Amino acid sequence: MAISVSKHVQLDDSNLVGHLHDFAKVLGKDLGEVVREQAGHFCMDLVKYTRPFTSAGKGLDGGSKKKGEENVRKAVFTIFRPLALATKQEIANTKSFEVFKMWTKERGQGKSSFSSQKQWEMFQARNPPGRSLTFVGSDVNAMGKIHVKLRKFSGKGGLVDYAKKAKSPFGLARKERDMEKYAKQKARDVGSLKAGYWYAAQKIRAKEIKAPAWIKHTIGQSYAIGQDLIGQPMKPEALVGNLVGFRAMPRGLLKSAINYRMYAMRVKMAAELNKRKVPLWLATAQGLTTNTHSNF
Repeated sequence: MAISVSKHVQLDDSNLVGHLHDFAKVLGKDLGEVVREQAGHFCMDLVKYTRPFTSAGKGLDGGSKKKGEENVRKAVFTIFRPLALATKQEIANTKSFEVFKMWTKERGQGKSSFSSQKQWEMFQARNPPGRSLTFVGSDVNAMGKIHVKLRKFSGKGGLVDYAKKAKSPFGLARKERDMEKYAKQKARDVGSLKAGYWYAAQKIRAKEIKAPAWIKHTIGQSYAIGQDLIGQPMKPEALVGNLVGFRAMPRGLLKSAINYRMYAMRVKMAAELNKRKVPLWLATAQGLTTNTHSNF
């Protein structure tokens, strides 16, 4: 009977070492070579489980890139509002006569008498200012400063919860097209959290690791952790990580990525044993699947 592999076996990450040893035996490869190879593939598994993704484990496809771009635009349009759509209270909160004049003009009420200092004072009396609101105009740098403060993971993740739930904007832009311009500029950073893992794979000289261009974002170079300890004769190791992306990954998704890598190794092992017509019991008796025989 051919060896089959269950995709739903849930293992602890401590089982990973056993999989690496058995994989090397079954495939007839040097353990160090296997460690480098699988560490590189694991980096790409982590890319798949790092947001943005269409669903967990699917973070390499074009749909995930589009999802990330949509998330950026949604965030920008959550924390900013074009001047023409601002409420009276939001205008009062800017505490700016100049913004008041621009706002009345946007609303088709730009007569000089209506935009007088006296009218501004009357407007403020009817609408006492509350929380200060910044007018960023068309300045994308000013938008960036507000955006960074409202993002998780040192300004590199999604919006913090209170910003997501806020009913009022944190800044007013001159025009909606200014917000669109900033959103498109920030959309170029989509994939930068994932990129740290791509560059980690490069640091340990993992071969045959492929990724689309948007995953190879140069920002990721500064996030990458990669230490090549493959040359240790008794205990070859590879240290891979991501200074920012790892913080953005829930523990459950990390465990899913580890389980997927072990599953992928078992698939290759099963294919090799089936090709050689070696049943699982015999592979175990021969010491090939000592650590993994119960996980097929």
